[in-house]
Amino acid sequence: MRIFNVSIFSFLSSIILFNLAAIVIILYRKKTDFIVKHGINLLLLSSLLAVIRLILPIDLHNAKIINIHHIYQPVKKFLFFKIGNRLFVYQLLLLVWGIGTLSLLFYYLYSSLLEIYKLNHLNYISSPDIETLCSNYTNIKIVIKVSSEIDVPLVWGFFKCHIYFPNYDLSSDEWKFILDHEVLHIKLHDTFIKIFLLFLTALFWWNPIMYILRKDIDQMLELRCDGILTQDYSIEMQNKYLETILSILKRQTHPPNSKGHLTASFVNRSAYSLTRQRFEIILSTNRLTKAKALLCYSISFLLFSSSYFIILQPATKTTTEQGPTLILHTSENNYELYIDGTFYKNLTQKEAYSKEYSKYEIIEGSN
Repeated sequence: MRIFNVSIFSFLSSIILFNLAAIVIILYRKKTDFIVKHGINLLLLSSLLAVIRLILPIDLHNAKIINIHHIYQPVKKFLFFKIGNRLFVYQLLLLVWGIGTLSLLFYYLYSSLLEIYKLNHLNYISSPDIETLCSNYTNIKIVIKVSSEIDVPLVWGFFKCHIYFPNYDLSSDEWKFILDHEVLHIKLHDTFIKIFLLFLTALFWWNPIMYILRKDIDQMLELRCDGILTQDYSIEMQNKYLETILSILKRQTHPPNSKGHLTASFVNRSAYSLTRQRFEIILSTNRLTKAKALLCYSISFLLFSSSYFIILQPATKTTTEQGPTLILHTSENNYELYIDGTFYKNLTQKEAYSKEYSKYEIIEGSN
């Protein structure tokens, strides 16, 4: 007997559980006290597990079944409503889903390539001081470009770090802070994460929670960089780092005109709440211990694992006592036809959904 199965109900359960987890993550991302006490990595880990739960929609045969029979029947009736002579509603919805996904993927690809193209075709000037600082980074290849046409540092890259600097008069320490921050984005593979999130957003474009979570994960990546850089800083160094953020913010004359699908910016003037949160977290004296972090991660894994023991479907077991005439779905490609409560014969999936047996209700059973 198979340990797990994949069905429309496991897919439905994965979407509902993902949305519930995402809402909790979004709410706690705004709570600075929670991040200080439990660390930003807990929210990032929880986001990863929520995404895995979404893209791995399986159900275990011994899972706890929550009966949604009364909800399922009207939904099923709607989905199998015929539009014309050939097209069902569910087929139309799948078509719209596919078109929406392809359209959004094309948009993200086009806007990302256009963003990089525009950055690479700005008017650049040489900056010996910054180039000297870059020579100290020997374990990663860095491409530095300085331009008066941008007003905030930007970075993107997969294995090579592309950094775009505004033409500001900053001290060596300030440039070093910015360089460390932007290089860390590449070392942590944040560009790959951004691309993966864009793909997920395109795939589930009809889910508004996905857009909000993607934006919050982008902000969590900024908080993670801050945390790693400043964890061993003295109070004086922390203050200088924050002063650098303020210095760039004061010089930023307008919000970034790019979508930032691939790039990460050092600051964002329009995200005031994030800037305030960055300051509060860096200045906090509380530090997460390894034991507490391990406990938090374990609880997160436990909740993730337990979610696979819950599934929403019409019924757990179907009685075959005298009376009902129906088709019982017992395994992946096996259906049993019962007439007046008595087993009549086995059907394949194709037969069960054929016109000949369309008058019979199909009930999901458990092995």
